[in-house]
Amino acid sequence: MSVNSQDTRRENRPNVVLLTAHDLGQHLGCYGIETVKTPNIDALASEGLRFENAYSTSPVCSPARGSLLTGRYPQSNGLMGLTHAPWWWEIDDSEAMLPEILAEHGYETHLSGLQHVASDPERMGFQHTHSRELDAEETTAAASELFRNATDDQPFYAQVGFFEVHRDFDQGTHSENGVYVPPYLEETDEIRDDFAAFQASVNYFDDRVGDVLRALESAGLREETIVILAADHGIPHPGAKWTCRRPGIEIALLMDGPGPVFSGRNRVDEVISSVDVLPTLLDVLDVPISGRIEGHSFRQFLAGETESPPREAAFAQFTEHMKRDNESRCIITRENHLIRYFDQGRTVKYPVGTDPQAFADHVERMSTEREPRPFAQLYDVREDPYELENLGASSKHKQLVTDLSQRLLRWMVSVDDPLLEGRVRHPYYEQAVDDLLTSSTDPE
Repeated sequence: MSVNSQDTRRENRPNVVLLTAHDLGQHLGCYGIETVKTPNIDALASEGLRFENAYSTSPVCSPARGSLLTGRYPQSNGLMGLTHAPWWWEIDDSEAMLPEILAEHGYETHLSGLQHVASDPERMGFQHTHSRELDAEETTAAASELFRNATDDQPFYAQVGFFEVHRDFDQGTHSENGVYVPPYLEETDEIRDDFAAFQASVNYFDDRVGDVLRALESAGLREETIVILAADHGIPHPGAKWTCRRPGIEIALLMDGPGPVFSGRNRVDEVISSVDVLPTLLDVLDVPISGRIEGHSFRQFLAGETESPPREAAFAQFTEHMKRDNESRCIITRENHLIRYFDQGRTVKYPVGTDPQAFADHVERMSTEREPRPFAQLYDVREDPYELENLGASSKHKQLVTDLSQRLLRWMVSVDDPLLEGRVRHPYYEQAVDDLLTSSTDPE
């Protein structure tokens, strides 16, 4: 689809609905998890595009979402960690986000529910905020009312953000079709019970997505709307969220809409990063893409206009949070995943049996071996997707580690990664030092 951004005629400008999920990873039926019930999301995947190898730029919420909405990496947009206390990271004032960009090109911009990027939605470019609560049914109702009241003379951008499937899980349990426990976790009673509760939360999230899609259909808007569903990062379990391991950065990414971009194929196996969503969408809408954008547009590739995808590898960063893992950077391709660590720690031997809720509550940590964690860990994505065997120390893979390390370093230089100049100075550290100096000054 090629849409003239200067043409205000409603019929030539599709609406955009962005559905965001917390901690979802790829734990959905359309991604092969048979123990959950996600018919609404699965139907969306079957109607449009399902990206099999989609990766976030961070395994924690705020920086992952910041990249999705700016098309820029956390080191570039300044949002390298969580926005809320006691982390206090903030996105740079100079950053333009998707709602703001679309508003400048004639879209009416709406937020319903969670965004977790900035304290003020207006800073992000939202003209209308319908609900800031974390209640999924309120979020769904607000989005449905938005669709009913949509006018014919102006397209809209609606971001519908759900707190689900973040802990604490409060939708009971679901084990009707069994309980799926990823191989990097042991199948203890605590872990199985936790996943039964997680599955129920996933099912509930799917119900709410179904409500949104049905409301869009009832308003007569579905055929003229681009719908994107994106998770922020991996699932909320040890060995996934809070780590640059593949289970921590893999995300569900679905797109559907009018035009050849969304109809040429169903499954997309090529690697795509969350920073690519914004430029791809802008390209589809024929909205100019700023030279500051670090992501790549997949429009031509998806429309069949070119045979080669715009990227072969994705990159991610983890700026240490809550001591759950060590500071790290990574590069991942369809074949291999290299993680490099920059903070002291010991090797975690997977699978682990750590109670997921106790881990999330800081009561329990993953057990480690006595030897130091190696600076680099290498995994074969195709043969070992759950990353149980580190190949980084093998002489057979020495050249591969070197090649991937070179590519990773080039990326770190390109985003001006502060880690190359020393330890990252966290906002808490900055405020703590400022408080020390202020408190140490004798009153006049």
